[in-house]
Amino acid sequence: MDVTARLERSGDVTQLIVHGRSTLLIGGQVHNSTSSHPDSIARAFARAAEIGSNTVFAPVDWALLEPEEGRFDFALVDVMLAEARRHGLMWVPLWFGAFKNAHSTYAPRWVRADTERFPRAVANEGARPAFTYAGAMRRPTLSVFGEELREADARAFAAFMRHLAEADVTGVVPLVQVENEVGLLADSRDRSSLAEAEWQRDVPEALLRHLTSDRAAGFAASTLWAARGRPAHGTWPELFGTGWEADEVFMAWAFGTYVDAVAARGAAAHPVPLYVNSWIGPQPGQEQAGLYPSGGPGWRVLDIWQAAAPSIGLIGPDIYLDDSAEAMRWYTMGDNPLIVPESRYRAAEAARAFGGHAAIGWSVFGVEDARPGNRVSQLYTELVGMTELITAAQRESRIACVVLEPGEGEAHVVLGEYTLTARNTQELFTRMLLDIGVEGPPPPPIPPSETEAEDAFPNPADARAFVLVVALGDDRFHIVGQNASLDFSRDGRIVEWDHVEAGSHHSGQWQSTRILNGDERLRILPLDRVGAARVRVLSLAS
Repeated sequence: MDVTARLERSGDVTQLIVHGRSTLLIGGQVHNSTSSHPDSIARAFARAAEIGSNTVFAPVDWALLEPEEGRFDFALVDVMLAEARRHGLMWVPLWFGAFKNAHSTYAPRWVRADTERFPRAVANEGARPAFTYAGAMRRPTLSVFGEELREADARAFAAFMRHLAEADVTGVVPLVQVENEVGLLADSRDRSSLAEAEWQRDVPEALLRHLTSDRAAGFAASTLWAARGRPAHGTWPELFGTGWEADEVFMAWAFGTYVDAVAARGAAAHPVPLYVNSWIGPQPGQEQAGLYPSGGPGWRVLDIWQAAAPSIGLIGPDIYLDDSAEAMRWYTMGDNPLIVPESRYRAAEAARAFGGHAAIGWSVFGVEDARPGNRVSQLYTELVGMTELITAAQRESRIACVVLEPGEGEAHVVLGEYTLTARNTQELFTRMLLDIGVEGPPPPPIPPSETEAEDAFPNPADARAFVLVVALGDDRFHIVGQNASLDFSRDGRIVEWDHVEAGSHHSGQWQSTRILNGDERLRILPLDRVGAARVRVLSLAS
């Protein structure tokens, strides 16, 4: 049996095929240093399985893999493969090579110490970027324009991928991340001599061809180029100007082609799908490139990345923003399938990704900190069991999701012939009781944190009302969510409930626990936890 995964386009969506079946990656990413020791790997992978995940995202550290040039140590890789098999998980390796969060702390010492062979980037540091402070020690940042660095990084990644091809005999690895949140911080452009020489060279023909295509329309490079009269050739400043926006385009091409070179070498050794993740920018408080990683796959330069890195199958945003919906919309443009490799513990956003944007994967960050039984765990348990149901519905546009923000009374979504109206159940109950002169129910107690580790940041449970809906045919629907009431309507028809049953899909098969009727149909989904139900409506001529 072919255990190699692949990406496959079906209609308007791209899906991940693993062992011949469409698959969703539902899981958690471990902390950066967890994969440096067998004991912490074992604990983290066990916790990922305990909270209902089917996938764990975990780094492979170049410095540990190749401590001396040409000498590779795959012991930790083998531990992660073994732990994933032990717990029935898929493992998505994160290649922490030359660039991680716009710095080079995961490059081996023999790389970082040889500044002549592996030159550093030079930044004219302006505003202080995120996650640093006055007086902090400098973190190394290698220049993406260094040819020796590109070769060393690609050679190490290819060695890792060759080992995967030999060691992953059961197909535990469906996808691999190349580098991590690449780009340059503290400046919009590398000012090293290597970079300056490239800045003054003619823009590559491949990029010029891209600028004339429909895929470039609406993005930063096309807009800058048009403002300068669409010249047929010229240097970077001649085609795009000298502002930070032009610098970002220049760096995006540099990082995109660098990552593509690394990815291509790895894919030649083991052809599993490859992706990159993005530190989203611009974002509130980080409005200019350099405050977020300049040249990384931010939403202004997604088209540049797609043109520069054909070996990369998808680009995934790491979502820590409050407005997750906008980020998902940006990262599903241009046929880019959605994967969210890092996120906060927000169950509603995972439902939105799979139900509203045909995502192939979603991962919380810091999975070893997760409190078993939390909201994310409750949702994961349902989603993993519904994988076949969800992927089929994504292909056939039979799935939708509604998330109600605080203060938002209701929202509507169209699914086939029906319009679904979702309302906040707690607020709806309160209004109905007040209408008859009865005091409303007290609000649910504040839920415990989603995480329980002593040194973890607080992660409040996502208490927003949400509902994910899959149309099953014959006026039947599968729903998952919390604190949401649904009403169905259809033009020219009377619609009423016909059959409602609560239950769970956690085993891969629907298991009914109760048939709901009477007043209990007013609260089909739980108020303070994630639940599931199957419903059938009756549609009558008006």
